[in-house]
Amino acid sequence: MTINHSGQVNGLPNMTKDTRKPLLVMSAGPIMGHSAPMFHIAREMIKRGFEVIFMTAPDQKENAEKVGAEYYETSSFFPPGTIESRDAVPVGIERLIYDMESIFLPNLAPRAANFRSLLEMVRERDADRDVVIVAETVSFAAISFMYGAPLPKGYDTFPKVININVVPLLSSSDDIAPFGPGLPPDSTESGRARNRLLNQLMYYQGPFASINEHFHQILKDVGCTSVPKQFMFDAWAESYDTCFQMCSPSLEYPRSDLHPSVRYAGALPKRGIAPNYKYPSWWSEITENAALPIDSPHRKKVIPVAQGTASIDYTDLIIPAIKALGQKSNVIVIAILGVKDATLPADLEISPNVRVVDFLPYDAALEYADVFVSNGGYGGMTHSVINGVPMVVAGISEDKVEVTARAEYAGFAINLKTQTPTAEQIAGAVDKIFGEPKYKRKALRLKQENEDLDSLSIIEREIIKYSRKG
Repeated sequence: MTINHSGQVNGLPNMTKDTRKPLLVMSAGPIMGHSAPMFHIAREMIKRGFEVIFMTAPDQKENAEKVGAEYYETSSFFPPGTIESRDAVPVGIERLIYDMESIFLPNLAPRAANFRSLLEMVRERDADRDVVIVAETVSFAAISFMYGAPLPKGYDTFPKVININVVPLLSSSDDIAPFGPGLPPDSTESGRARNRLLNQLMYYQGPFASINEHFHQILKDVGCTSVPKQFMFDAWAESYDTCFQMCSPSLEYPRSDLHPSVRYAGALPKRGIAPNYKYPSWWSEITENAALPIDSPHRKKVIPVAQGTASIDYTDLIIPAIKALGQKSNVIVIAILGVKDATLPADLEISPNVRVVDFLPYDAALEYADVFVSNGGYGGMTHSVINGVPMVVAGISEDKVEVTARAEYAGFAINLKTQTPTAEQIAGAVDKIFGEPKYKRKALRLKQENEDLDSLSIIEREIIKYSRKG
């Protein structure tokens, strides 16, 4: 018997109902903080019986295939020379603008074209296959199709799109200041007036106005019949059938005017450590310490320190943290360098209570941690929350000024509000975390709040809702 892609058996219409779950067509930006959560979602959806095709950059091919997805290639954000040029731009708003103009927006058109080709390939393989798109915000896979770009061949309507947002929520509001300066929310009458003015000045008249125009021009160039009425950041979150913000409401600023398509899914659960993962040779020190009674005088506090994978100037945070905490006899410091085979300067004095590792999964370290010292990446923050660990945060590059502000607002972190904290600042903040139980209590409440949401089940239910069987 021959079954063809049109659902016919020996040339006759197949009356058997297609019982397959929808094919998930997924995409993510190639930055690890953006792609890793999407691989997590892909892996878990595959375990639940879905098939996944994953579009991302070539350096992520192995990661896509490792979770069981079919890989489809698209452009990288970082052609040769990009990182060097970017590092020359001052940290803060200037670098955020550079990122938009020189890294993110130039990838919209090629990624839209690649995504079109991917969707057409899906139709050529199986003309009747039910498709749901699950795309990370800066993958830029589907945004143009939301504004009238020509449909891929074989589609009468564009598939439903679930957007996954793994950065602070980009939607503007009368209740919050514009994205970028790290200002706290203010929903008082005067605060809302301030916010409206700042949003207008920054997004439409000031430094981001030309970026918005550039975004609109790219959409027109790829065949869109309209452009967003709202600012670019709002469009990135609000243009889809559903946008899931990957945290609980307490980790984000409240908005009385939140777009109805935006919902809180909660932070992703712990990913688990691969069975074949090789722990550092000193790892038994950590597990044996954890086995001691909580009130044992021999039990030490465990403090992971990390800068993620994007900001790797170790003089910013890791080295001052080693100097700040290395002299404390009651702690074990785990310095996570974030890059395979990375090392610290040979002349740096490493105290006996400091352990240095090139790469270590956050969940491995945070399971045993008492406080997490971080430069404020969004992934680091949500990992800390799902492990119930309070934080000391210090970072203002990329989106980190907004992440650290939210961690402080949520009440489980001390925000040092600098890219380059001193050893004294770090030591003082860690001592405050240990001396004031409110930080740990809030971290545990946030952990429970996110676990109760059950992010993966929320995503699965939305996929089923948008499938033909939903």
